[in-house]
Amino acid sequence: MTPHADYKVFELAPQLGRVPEHDLGLSDDQRTRVARLLREHMAISLHEHPKILPADVSQLRDYNRTGRNSFGFEGLARSGMTAVFDNFMNGTGCVTSEHAWKWDDVIYDIGLRFADVAKQDHVVVATTLEQIFEAKRNGQIALVAGLEAATMIENELDRLDILYGFGVRQMGIAYSQANMLGSGLSEDRDGGLTHFGRRAVDRMNKLGIAI
Repeated sequence: MTPHADYKVFELAPQLGRVPEHDLGLSDDQRTRVARLLREHMAISLHEHPKILPADVSQLRDYNRTGRNSFGFEGLARSGMTAVFDNFMNGTGCVTSEHAWKWDDVIYDIGLRFADVAKQDHVVVATTLEQIFEAKRNGQIALVAGLEAATMIENELDRLDILYGFGVRQMGIAYSQANMLGSGLSEDRDGGLTHFGRRAVDRMNKLGIAI
C-alpha cells in the first residue's frame, strides 16, 4: 500500500538499536550453546505486544485510533523465537471509542494484523500446535492470537466462538477493570468469577482457548 494515500504515516521508534544491548556476561562457549538451543529447540513467548510504537509517545492514541499498528517483523527476525502469543492493542485499543475493550476495535485490530502478516513470508499465523512445529521446521516464526481480557464479549457467549473462528487461542478473564466475567486487578475486592464467567470458562474449554 502507499503511505499517506492508503494509511496515515507516523515516525516510528526503531526496532533495533533503540537502547543499548544488555550484556549478560556470557562466554563464547555459552553464546554458542544458546544459539544451538534456539536452533534445535522451540522458544515460545506466551505474552507479547510485538507492535512498533511512535517515536513520539504522545502520538500513541492517535496512532492506535488508525487501527493500524506496525508490526515488529525486523525485531522478531532477530529474536530467535519459535512462536509468540500476540496480545494486540488490548487496553490501548481505541479505534472507535475513547475507551478500550470494544468488540469492533478488537475485530479491527485482529483483522488488520492478520492482513499484514498474510503478506509476509517469515511470520505466519498459527492456530494449532502442528502449525507451530511446522513454522519451526520452515525457519519461520508462528504468531498465536491472544487477548488479555474477555471484556469485549460483553454478555454474548457466542462471541467466544467468533473469536476462535478468527484465530484467537488464548484469552484472559479480566485485566484491570472488572467485567461481566469477573473481577479485575483494580477492584478493591476479588469477587472471583461471575455465573456468566463460569459459563464462559466452560465454553473456552470446549473451544480450545487457553485461559
